[in-house]
Amino acid sequence: MKNGFLILTHFPPEKILGQVTRLSAENHYFFIHFDKKLIIDPEDPFYLKLLSANNVTILKTRVNVQWGSFNIVAATLLLIREALKNKELGYLHFISGECLPVKSKQYINDYFTRNNGKEFIHHFPMPEKSTEHGVTYERINKYHLHDYYSPKSKKIKDVVIRIMNSIFRKTQKILKPAGLYRKYPSTFPVLYAGSQWWSMSYQACSYIIDYCDQHPEFISRMQHTQIPDEFFIQTIILNSPFKDNVVNNNLRFFDFTNEISSPRPIEMGDIPELSKPDVLFARKFTAKSKEVINYLEKNVY
Repeated sequence: MKNGFLILTHFPPEKILGQVTRLSAENHYFFIHFDKKLIIDPEDPFYLKLLSANNVTILKTRVNVQWGSFNIVAATLLLIREALKNKELGYLHFISGECLPVKSKQYINDYFTRNNGKEFIHHFPMPEKSTEHGVTYERINKYHLHDYYSPKSKKIKDVVIRIMNSIFRKTQKILKPAGLYRKYPSTFPVLYAGSQWWSMSYQACSYIIDYCDQHPEFISRMQHTQIPDEFFIQTIILNSPFKDNVVNNNLRFFDFTNEISSPRPIEMGDIPELSKPDVLFARKFTAKSKEVINYLEKNVY
């Protein structure tokens, strides 16, 4: 089974090289999208090592990925398109620069050989009202301006647009009871949401790209929504011929306990969870995860 790992990251080449090294195998291929905001020295030795690797492709087209914006989806689609050029791939795995495997390469290969034909993606129907998932129709029934500013930036442009976005959203909320809101067409696919990270077959990923190419109106409607990476892929796949093969599990461990927009760092106390047979990857690994990484290198890799 040949596997393609799609890496969406804003981290420098040095960190990504370490990630690739831990996942590298004869039948593993890597496709990397570096955030356009990241300045990469073309003579960076880690970058050059990635470039020279036969199993690594670095996307030439780079998107400015902002939190909550459609550009995250745009970058994801670029990665899928690039990976699909390798028609020998059996599965594509979408991961971030903070993801690491928690099982051996052989275990990962054997897992997808045994489960060939299944699509692993976390999902649930998009709820109309607030739930524990934090995903509702509020994501799509307003216009959001996340593509145009960086949430944490203190630049005047970003601060101004951030304030405008807040005012714009509040105004739309006031107008909604009067029936003036951004309606989702009834002819469009039923909305599903879930985690943006997944492992799916070459055929399912090919279907996603074909659907996007054949339905530009869907792409257009998904723009200026909020955090579309948490419902774009789910909506396509759960309304596709592949829906009966979907397993509601993305085979990843992460914990949003006490966090709002990002999972907490992986720590030694997570080892029992990481050891479960259907947990193949985990997020996020940071400087605080050094002890866990040492454990994995000694006992797993």
